[in-house]
Amino acid sequence: MLEKVFLILTVVLAIISISTTKLRRAVIYLGLFSLVISFTYLLYSAPDVAIAEAIIGSALSTILYLVALKKFQVFTIYYTNYDYNEINYDHVTVRRGQILKDIEKFYVDREMEPQIIYTTENFKHILKTKNYDLLIYQKHSDFYIYGFEKDYQLDAIEGYFMNEDHGNLDINIIRCKEGEYNDA
Repeated sequence: MLEKVFLILTVVLAIISISTTKLRRAVIYLGLFSLVISFTYLLYSAPDVAIAEAIIGSALSTILYLVALKKFQVFTIYYTNYDYNEINYDHVTVRRGQILKDIEKFYVDREMEPQIIYTTENFKHILKTKNYDLLIYQKHSDFYIYGFEKDYQLDAIEGYFMNEDHGNLDINIIRCKEGEYNDA
């Protein structure tokens, strides 16, 4: 009876881990799946395989996946504004506008960690010297979003902004080739 429960549980965990939309949950479900498989190996009198599966599958690979996801999903966004020579608390909280809030929400919804850097540096200087994933340059009500042409997230952001209404704001997405402007 216990064997049947573990076998059914492995099938259920496999289906859940494949069908989930959140990558972090899928990794955790796969770790649980591997743990249940190792218990199943124990029930079938294969302790050596069970120990190997428990160590490699449920512990080691799950931790490595989660660490890799954490490092991979930090997304560096530079924000600079033509109108301000200094960044103060009012500019960051009140005047940064709905665009930045939307971009931040966009990445958080995709389990990414947006690291937004507010700066007064000239956008051309940032393009040439900084290591960024996205550069947002605001000049009055015009927004220029610079990203790399091979970045699939830029395609998703473009689709996101096409579906959203931003009133009288003009949003321009500019695709750069890797290393075209940037020496960093």
